[in-house]
Amino acid sequence: MSGPRAIGLGLCTVDMLFVVDERPAFDTTMRASQYLRQCGGPTPTALVALARLGAAASFYGKVGDDPDGDFIRAELEAEGVDTSPCVVVPGALSRVALVLVEAASGERGFTTRPESCADLSPAEIDRETITAADYLHLDDADPGCMQAARWAREAGRPIVYDGTWLHEDLDEFLDLIDFPIVSEPLVRKWMPDATPQQVVDRLGDHGAQIAVYTLGERGAVARWQHGTFHYPAFPVEVVDTTGAGDAFHGAFTYGLMQHWPVDDILCFASAVAALNCRQLGGRSSLPNLSEVEDFLANERKAWEAGIKKHT
Repeated sequence: MSGPRAIGLGLCTVDMLFVVDERPAFDTTMRASQYLRQCGGPTPTALVALARLGAAASFYGKVGDDPDGDFIRAELEAEGVDTSPCVVVPGALSRVALVLVEAASGERGFTTRPESCADLSPAEIDRETITAADYLHLDDADPGCMQAARWAREAGRPIVYDGTWLHEDLDEFLDLIDFPIVSEPLVRKWMPDATPQQVVDRLGDHGAQIAVYTLGERGAVARWQHGTFHYPAFPVEVVDTTGAGDAFHGAFTYGLMQHWPVDDILCFASAVAALNCRQLGGRSSLPNLSEVEDFLANERKAWEAGIKKHT
């Protein structure tokens, strides 16, 4: 690992993924065609993406001292993600998610068990640990992430936000964020019936340097200094879309670390997100840097032809 270090705060889980042909119904039995147990969560997956690309990354999360918490930390450490900042809660249950993946489309449904491991509170976060990193990655606007964002902003550290869940303090939180990347689940609750242009405009009104609205297979819309653009998704044979957005966020941060032009960052992030859909699990097919470069050598020209500027 070399270069700037990113630290991420957020949700971590153990994902139990089952590939099924259709949605199961009560009073029926269905056999899955594939099964996988894997560490999950938006921020951990983004950090694994960074680690595989060659960047140094640390995870600041909260787990129980149960076998699932041990599994989460061991999986991240095996990928090269530092977990020394993690808070381990004695007697607590870590988060576990059941993920049903539709075989034909790769789309997912989630259910989680009750856990006793609350989100990180401001009192559990160390300021020096946050400000020692070069980049901060957050996946919620909860009080812990809010405090970390304030410290990072005061220290001049760029902040990337994965916007999936709506929080009552979102607007206050967005004033602290340099690079908000929001997805449809958040937007449906936050700005119902808004156009992509309206979404990125609102993010821009909060001071975003680059505002991104991801749209899955329909690509992404981004607003930055030179205007608002629609960027296409790369076509791949999809097995599972779990973690595609998280991969996008990690790769986006990697592009920021390299000080690339915005188009290059969006191209790279879109490629990593697409490549991560090739296997079951949120990080099973996260690529390394050479894999992305090989993929883009063949696919970039067609992708660039699909960029459209909003007028």
